[in-house]
Formats: sequence, structure tokens, C-alpha cells
Amino acid sequence: MSETHDPSDDRFAVDPGDRGVANRLPIAPRSLALLVAWAVLAVTALWESFVTPNGLVPFWGVTTGVIEYLYYASLAVVGWALAPLVRRPDLRRRYWRRLRRRPAALGSAAYLLVLWYAATFGERTLSLLGIESADDLRYGVPAAQPPAWTGVEMSPTIPYCQASLDGDVCPGTWHFPLGTTVDGHGMIHLIVEGARVAVQVSLVTAALVVPTAVLVGTVAAYYGGRIDAVLMRYVDLQRVVPAVFVVLLVQETFSRSLVTIVVVFGLFDWDGTARLVRSAAASRVDAGYVRAARDAGMSDAAIVRRHVVPNVSDTVVAAVANRMPTLVLVEAGIAYLGFTNPLARSWGSTIAIGFSRFPELWWTVAFAAIPLVCTVAAMSVLGDALRDVLDPRTEGWR
Repeated sequence: MSETHDPSDDRFAVDPGDRGVANRLPIAPRSLALLVAWAVLAVTALWESFVTPNGLVPFWGVTTGVIEYLYYASLAVVGWALAPLVRRPDLRRRYWRRLRRRPAALGSAAYLLVLWYAATFGERTLSLLGIESADDLRYGVPAAQPPAWTGVEMSPTIPYCQASLDGDVCPGTWHFPLGTTVDGHGMIHLIVEGARVAVQVSLVTAALVVPTAVLVGTVAAYYGGRIDAVLMRYVDLQRVVPAVFVVLLVQETFSRSLVTIVVVFGLFDWDGTARLVRSAAASRVDAGYVRAARDAGMSDAAIVRRHVVPNVSDTVVAAVANRMPTLVLVEAGIAYLGFTNPLARSWGSTIAIGFSRFPELWWTVAFAAIPLVCTVAAMSVLGDALRDVLDPRTEGWR
């Protein structure tokens, strides 16, 4: 029996604030706002690259790299996706009612919000709090300083002690509450920089994966036949070469940077999501409301955009959310092996530095591994919860 269109189903919903304007504009207001945000970022990036002299700070006072511009563009996509929640309190209440029944998911969401804050505003916050990085000190490099509440014996690994010596023991100092690495970098700053790398890699990659996966999956399901066969055979072919292998090859051949990692994963890691989207969309293309739209003369592109894509949104969100922890782990593994830019201080590279002097400098490994494990666990728990929260067919939620 064909499924009917349930107007109360949030997957079919259109932002009410867009309906009146949509009849007068060729594009929805929130999509227009997204394009304007992208245009501003593009103009800013071009100005910084071609107008601002090399080595100088742009007139707005902040030097921004390519990965940061991609990150801001991804945040604009997140804002576009969350816009209906701002305009529709009924959706907010419905999702909150479902989510609050999962304490682990709520805790994971809270942790990820803190992680996002650390990634975006962490360095400025540390500066305001007066927490120094090792690079900020004027005299000496406090290499391998222990955490503030402990101490270690002086050794060739620890040639300089920031605090007052107690015999042959170097005590910790509150200048560096979590200690420093053997290279003289404060662990708090490295944790914040690792959070920035993890958030940028996962969010920017997701923003690149989603459009491609949705386009390929919905087109294959809607048209079927030869188009479906060709697209799915290409997906099978792409799965033969793991994205991580391509990342390592490109990093060694060209440049080691976060931009390379996110672009390669964005281009080569969408196949699994596309298959899930195709499977979800295939059960919708013959639904009654899709046939009615065809009979009314609506174009194929409009049918896919208005009736098919909204119905697979829960599948897309769940698939991408469950993929994010893998991206964080893969990036950390690549950094641990040294196949990334050493200036991008990932948790993986910090762990590698710590293991070079383990267990003497145990805090370097511990304070980088703990946020890595917590981030992967939180993303996994929240991803599993979102699959049910966004799916109105799940029994017991209404």
C-alpha cells in the first residue's frame, strides 16, 4: 500500500515563514541567506589572498586560512539546516521531547557544544583568562613541565623547571595547569587546538559529503533503470579504493594540510551515505504525493527537491552523524603517523609526541587521548539518538 503524505510529519514540513515569500522569490529566503553568507566569505577570502600584501594582516584585523573559511562556510550550512527550528516552536518541542528521554544523548550534545566552543573561541578565552602558552614566555622554554598538582624528577628530558626546585624534583606550576610537552607547548592550548582540528575536519567534510550523497542517492532512486545502475556501479567502484588511502597518497605527493584531508574525504567518502539515501528514497518515489505532483505537471527537479529530499533528511543526518567519529579517528591516526602538517596540532600528533617519552611524560598522552575518546564516544551516542529523534515512524516517541 502506498504511503500517504502526512502534513504533520516534520520531514515533509516547509518553513511557514518561507511560504509567502517563496511565491514571490525564485529561491527560499533561508537559501538566499546561505548564498549571501557564502558570497561574503568568498569576497573576504579573495580580498585577503590578492589585495592584502603578503605577511600583513587584513584591515579587519584577523588572518584567516583556507580551512577556516571552509569551516565558516560549513557553519553557514548548519545555520541553514537549523533555521526551521527557529521559526517553528512545534518542531523544537517535538525534538526536545524525544531527546530528553535519552540522558546519554543530552550529555553528549552538551559535551559537543563545549567542544565546538573550544574549537571556535578557545584560544581567545584562554588569552582572556591569562593562561599562557609555552610560546608566550619570554625567558626559556619550559619543556616537559608536569601538571600543577604533581611533580617529576629532573632528567635530560626535563632540563628546565618553571617552578622552584624541591631537591631533584620539578613540581608542577599553575602557569601550565596540565603541563607541557617535551617540545614546550602547553597542554591546555594543545587540547584546544586539537578540538579545533577535530571540529573542522568533521564539520567541513560533512558539508562536502552531504550534497553529493543526497544528489547521487535521490537521482538514482527517482529515475531508476540505467541511471540507477550506472550511479550505483560507480559507487561500488569508488568503495574499492578507501578514502584514507587516497588521503595518505595525496598528503605525500602534494601538501600536508587539513584542507587536503577534508577535500579528499569530501570527494571520496560519500559512497556509503549515498547508498543509504538511495535506499530511503526508493521507498518514496512511488508514494501517492509524488505521483500527484507528477500529474500536476511539477518538474522532476522540483519533485526531488520538495518531496523526495525532505523524506530522506533523517537518513542523511543519521548517516553523517555516525560517520563523523570515524573521521575524527582517521584524522588523529594520520596525524599520529606524521602524515599531516606539524603546525596543525592535532590530538593524534600530540599523542605521538607523548609516546616518544612515555611513561615519563604520561600527561602528554593522557590529556590528548581523553578528549579524543570522549569526542568519538559523544558523536557516536548522539548520532544513534538522532536517528530515532528525527524519525517520526519510531514507535513510542509521539
